[in-house]
Amino acid sequence: MAGRLSFTVGFLIVASVGLLPGACAATTYTVGDDLGWTVPPNSSYYDEWASQRTFQIGDSFVFNWTTGTHTATEVSTREEYDNCTKMGIILLDAGVQVTFNANGTHYFLCSEGTHCEQGQKMIIKIGDGIAPSFAAPSLSAAAAALSALFFSTLAIFFLN
Repeated sequence: MAGRLSFTVGFLIVASVGLLPGACAATTYTVGDDLGWTVPPNSSYYDEWASQRTFQIGDSFVFNWTTGTHTATEVSTREEYDNCTKMGIILLDAGVQVTFNANGTHYFLCSEGTHCEQGQKMIIKIGDGIAPSFAAPSLSAAAAALSALFFSTLAIFFLN
């Protein structure tokens, strides 16, 4: 009976880990795939690239370019993105990897010359694209998963 209980508890622990936030494997994306981060062949290239993927918490994005001078500049708002505002957090080196650890919408553009106006800009939506409030929802999800594990273990223990 002790062996069966140990197996059951072990199974519940392993199964519940999948319920915890961030338990899924993160993906590393090379922005633009083979094209990389450069002036695209058409102004909708990066919108199309991003729309074909679902980005999750923990995913990373690598901004690569091999020719020309580029930046990966993160601007704060959709208006700044739409207007190609060139002031924001600037990543100057090719190959820089950015990882997002919360849901939200992020706006990137190239702040060199007219690259942004030519379509070198992209919106990255992590999860549902809505930034979390200050009350951490991931903690409540983790607490619910651990609570379920605890009560399931108690039920199995007393039913055996």
